[in-house]
Parts: sequence; structure tokens; C-alpha cells
Amino acid sequence: MKVVVFSHNLCYEGASISLKELVLGLMHRGVVTPAIVAFEDGPLRTEYESHGIPVQVLPGILHKVSTLNRLRMEVERLALLIQESGAGLVFVNTLLNFPAVLAAEQAGVPSVWNPRESEPWDSVFRFLPDPVAQCAIAAIGLPRKAVFVAHATRKVWNTFDVHGRFEVIHNGINLNRFLLRNDPTERARCRNALGLKAGSIAILCVGTLCDRKGQMDLVEAFALLPEAISNRIQILLIGDDSGNYAEAIKDRCRSLPDNALGGIRIVPPTDSIASFYAAADVFVLSSKVESFPRVVLEAMAFGLPIITTPVFGVLEQVVEGENALFYPPGNSRLLAEKIEKLVSDDALRLRMAESSLQRISQMTTFDEMVSAYASICREAVS
Repeated sequence: MKVVVFSHNLCYEGASISLKELVLGLMHRGVVTPAIVAFEDGPLRTEYESHGIPVQVLPGILHKVSTLNRLRMEVERLALLIQESGAGLVFVNTLLNFPAVLAAEQAGVPSVWNPRESEPWDSVFRFLPDPVAQCAIAAIGLPRKAVFVAHATRKVWNTFDVHGRFEVIHNGINLNRFLLRNDPTERARCRNALGLKAGSIAILCVGTLCDRKGQMDLVEAFALLPEAISNRIQILLIGDDSGNYAEAIKDRCRSLPDNALGGIRIVPPTDSIASFYAAADVFVLSSKVESFPRVVLEAMAFGLPIITTPVFGVLEQVVEGENALFYPPGNSRLLAEKIEKLVSDDALRLRMAESSLQRISQMTTFDEMVSAYASICREAVS
């Protein structure tokens, strides 16, 4: 089937990368012939085009829907695009792309919506004027299927499932991207390339530096560690470092004395993320809100012990005391205690690492996920 796929951006972010892997999986199975429409350009555009998938970028649409009249105009524009494409299905990624759901309805083309956010339904569109936000919320009832990536996220919207159209499909990641994972030689190479000293403990945190992802927790936890512990670790923050929150993190890092290993290193988004996972010893997720973060799945695939906030779908991914330690969002002191515990206990890190590998082997595989979405897409157009 010919499908128009709407992505909120083409950046190296979890939701966008997950969508790309899903689209390629469906295409390679012969289920869909996709075309991508994105509202922000980025490096994933080249990856789509390298597979022969056309990409169209329509920047800044959320800045153009500040009134109902402007929303109507943008929806009409998108509806015309959908009609001219000849698509039999519209697939919409993330709640931010609600105008595409409205446009599919106007164009008379069935849609599937894939929300990946867990904010409360009455606050997720708070950045919009009330009349527009109400249209965005009401759109959840329009698609043939709304597919959530975690039961906790679906629960946020359950009140709106009046037609029984909500489904949950857990993310499965394409492990073919990480062919050399858990290879000792590759780990040594990556650690050497990153300048990590033998015997040091590398703590990895991946995600856009922003308030929702709460990386300041990790920075403040580092400041609270005993010198004997902080001198053993190197913290690697990987993600987009633009914006006020990121600047605040940089300022706080500059105020800290460097340890023997350099303290905290901030690295821009990269398509070589596998090298950082391979080099790491511990993974930290500090988010206040998540749905079913792919970075946790990636960390488990690389056999990393995890320290995380127990938010939403994270509880569907990890098991406390087995492959993960929990701390409440914002509690840097408790996070510091968890870090000290893992850094001080080599045997515990090893046990939790093995548990992560066992846990990921029991979860939804990439092929299972693609098959489930293929069934959803066929059902939506039948």
C-alpha cells in the first residue's frame, strides 16, 4: 500500500529513529511504499533517501496554527498533499503531528496515529491556544488505530477510546545496527578512541539536553559524589545541546572541579552512538516523562546496568534490583548513592549487565514489532 508518513522531525531522536526503522522494516517486507513528510529537516533525511524513499520537508507547521483559522488553512494544505499523493493510508508519528491526522480525515484517507509521549492529555498541548489544543485532543478519536508504545501511555488516553481503536505495541529495536555489540575487542577499541582509561567507569546518558530529560540530576549527583568515586568516573552526555537548559548544564559543569578523568563530557547527537554504548559501563536515564524509551532498550542490548527514573513505560522495560536501580526524578542525592553503589561493586555491575542481556532477549523483537504494525496497517485500510 502507498503510505504518507508524517514525522515531526528528521533528527537523531528516539521517536524519529524508531519511526525510520519501522518504515524501513515495513518497506523491506513489501507491506508499504512510503513517502515521508517532515516538519523539521535533519540527518535522517539522507538515510531515507538512500533507500529510495522520497522526503518532503514542511518546516515550522506548529508555529502556523496559532488560531483556528490558521489551523484550518494548514490542514487543508496537508489534505491536498495527501490526496495528490494517491496514498491509501496516512501514518502519523507523535502527538505533535495532530494536523496530519486532521488532514487525513479531511482527505478521506484512513490514518494510523503512533503517539510516543506520556504527558497528561490535558497538558500535552498546553503550548497551543485553547481552541487549537481542543482540536488536537479531539483528533485522538479520528484514526482507524491509535498505537501506543507503552501500556502506561495508553492509560493516559484511555478515556478517549470510545470506539475500541487503541492498541499497544512495544518498541523493538533493529539490532542489525549494532553488529559488534558486546564484542570485547570492539569495546576496547571504542574506549581507546574515546580516551577512556583502563579501570575507569564510563557513565552514559543519551538524549536531548532538556528539562523533560532531566540531565541536571546527573550533573548534581556528580557534584555530590565522594572524591574517591568521582575520580574513577567519566560521564558522557550525548544529545542536542542547544537551548537554555543545555546552557545551564554547561554553566554548572564549568563550575565543577574536573576529576582525574575530566568529569563530564557533552557530545552532540551522532550516528555513531554504538561506540558510546560499547565503551560504557553504566547507563543513566534521568527523564521526568518518557513513554518506552529506545535508549533503555539500546543500553540493555549492550549489556549495561541501568540507573533510571521509574516513569511510565520504563517500568515495562526494566526490573528493579535485577538490571536497574531506581531513583525519583530530581533526587540527585539518591542518584549519587546509586552511582556510588554501582561504581564500588564490580560484581553487582556484572550481575546487572547479564540481567540486561537476559531482559532484552525476552522483550518484543524488531521483527515482531514490524509484523504487528503490518497487521495494523492492513486492518486500517480493509
